[in-house]
Amino acid sequence: MEEKTTDASFRAKICIGGCEVLSTWAATCPKCNQLFRLLWPFWVLQIPLHRVVDLRCPLCRHPFSVVAGSLSSCGESERPTPGTVEGFA
Repeated sequence: MEEKTTDASFRAKICIGGCEVLSTWAATCPKCNQLFRLLWPFWVLQIPLHRVVDLRCPLCRHPFSVVAGSLSSCGESERPTPGTVEGFA
């Protein structure tokens, strides 16, 4: 797993899979069932659908992993709690 640094900048929008438009992505915590939007390390601009993403819920702090293709797109008007991507497997 790649470690994040505390001084790293984050971006809200990336491309997942073959999408051509940068989008905001969200995940739902399997423990507390709350939706949160993802903030990605600044160096991530696109990842493949099969990439495993390590997350930590910003609400209950539960760590979990998801396949990038299972993340949902988050509309501009939606503003769920932000959570940072912890790394990639």
